[in-house]
Amino acid sequence: MTSGPTARTADAATAPLLSVLIVNYNTWHVCAQAIASLRRHPPTRPDGSPMPYECVVVDNKSPYCPEDAVQLVRDELARLAAERGDPRAGLLVMHHENGGYSKGMNVALAHARGRWLLVSNPDVLFQPGMLPALQRRLEADPRVGITVPKGYWDPERAGRLPPNTLPTLAEVFWHALAAFVPAVGHWYGARLARSWVRVWLAEQPIALPMMSGCMFLVERGFFESIGRFDERFPLYYEDTDLSRTIRRAGRTIVQAPDAHLVHFVNRSGMTDLETMWQRHKTSRELYYGKWYGRLGLALVRGVDRLLAAKWTQRLRRFRHATPLVDLGASDQPPALDLGRDCERYLVLLSLDPRFFLAAGLFGSGRTWKPSAVGFAYFVHAVYYFQAFDLSGGRFERVGTWRYECRSHLGQSMPPKEAN
Repeated sequence: MTSGPTARTADAATAPLLSVLIVNYNTWHVCAQAIASLRRHPPTRPDGSPMPYECVVVDNKSPYCPEDAVQLVRDELARLAAERGDPRAGLLVMHHENGGYSKGMNVALAHARGRWLLVSNPDVLFQPGMLPALQRRLEADPRVGITVPKGYWDPERAGRLPPNTLPTLAEVFWHALAAFVPAVGHWYGARLARSWVRVWLAEQPIALPMMSGCMFLVERGFFESIGRFDERFPLYYEDTDLSRTIRRAGRTIVQAPDAHLVHFVNRSGMTDLETMWQRHKTSRELYYGKWYGRLGLALVRGVDRLLAAKWTQRLRRFRHATPLVDLGASDQPPALDLGRDCERYLVLLSLDPRFFLAAGLFGSGRTWKPSAVGFAYFVHAVYYFQAFDLSGGRFERVGTWRYECRSHLGQSMPPKEAN
């Protein structure tokens, strides 16, 4: 081993300033793709020169661990380390337990060496200029706690992911009331859509009430000063909890308008739906108990019991805001006829018929149809679409559609056999 001043100089030159932290669970292939895209679009210094960085992947004891899939991640990390000239720059940690996303991320942090931390899901694609845009925005204003990118669900960046809505007791109330009064659900869905459009179209940095944990950049000292991730959250709501903690510390959460991320939502969760929903329930109750106390937790539990009770089922009312057009089941892309020519329109795409969580796509004309690339990222599920005419400053619903996708990530699915 080389020793002396030359070795110390080399170490200083390659020591990472940025640590990219990823927690993996059953998503080896997409994780390898994420690392490959990171290598293609690495961080840079303000003068445009390369910034030393590393990538730490923690596997949360994935039950799906075929050696060839694991090797894909190992190979990408080895390439990254070789390119960096730093054997420690690509690290895979095989954790001995699945203690949840928060704990896995804190394990990754324990192995990280950088001053800047990029917390990332494995099911993402890094885009050109994204890391420098996040970095410059965070460095420009000491009041900013973290920076986040604009999220898209397809590589063409046509489908925009919704910014997260901060869960509050007011949101619990509106969700519950909407279950019994359709007009409230229509109003609430439109209110959410308007707020999403404001964030989607923002051309300047914009402060958000909360961020998505799929990716954010934070300075290590600040992150450790506020306690890192709360490991009591096994899955979901850890980003909500962290958002509140950041704002309580007097910092802001800012979306960098020129930072773009492709996020293939919930690829880990889809591999184990039972565990996902169990942990979601645990995290949700922990969140409301932590931030609203016993009374808030009791209220949330009471509303959940009310909505689940058999005697309330006959009182619940649901109807779409406009007549529903059933497009049937197909392995071909859906096509929407808006019924009018629109100078500009918004199409919401959701698995939720209420559209309380939806991706957004903008266009013009009378019809909308996903591109071949975009359709390749549809999964085998029932989708709902809702269109708004935005022409002349309007925000007018013009149609609602239902579509059963018989294609899953580009592969046709056989129809279910009748019993």
